[in-house]
Amino acid sequence: MNLILVLLRLSLTNPTEAGQVLVDLRLNLSAAFSAFALVIIGAVLLMFTLSGFQGVTVLPGVAPLSPWSLTAIMGGGTLGLVCCIWLISRAFSQTGRFADGILVFAWIQVLQILLHIVQTALMVISGTIAGTVGLFATVLMFWILFGLINAWLDLGSMFKAALCFVLGLVALSLGGAFLLVFLGFAPGQVAL
Repeated sequence: MNLILVLLRLSLTNPTEAGQVLVDLRLNLSAAFSAFALVIIGAVLLMFTLSGFQGVTVLPGVAPLSPWSLTAIMGGGTLGLVCCIWLISRAFSQTGRFADGILVFAWIQVLQILLHIVQTALMVISGTIAGTVGLFATVLMFWILFGLINAWLDLGSMFKAALCFVLGLVALSLGGAFLLVFLGFAPGQVAL
């Protein structure tokens, strides 16, 4: 419990140092996957609990997702993003391990769960306050994310970490689009 409180404090004050604490754990791949799976399942359970145990609508116009589908999409998408960032960062001579990347994104998911709980509590008081906190928290989460990526990949720059993240998102989008076309969807049905 002490490690979680230290990580929470460092994430809010010095995210690169928080990332270094995560990297210094040197967990093997199976332990990192276990932590990641536990956090993704916790996030999905929280989403379904807050939605009244009904299907969760992720995008307008899309049918609500079951817990299994949402777990697969969240887990697979996040693992794909970690893989894309890890591969792209090789252009910057990175030294990070894939298992550390999984652990970094598991920690980001923990922070998002905590933010979701805080926002839900604030919505009881005021929707405006919850929205404002959400806006500021989004900026803060990107700062934390870039600091954690910087520590994970030992890039030496938050700008390089942000660039790796953006390029990872582009690679994940293109890869997903190609996969959907390969599976038989028409190119017009696949929006990048």
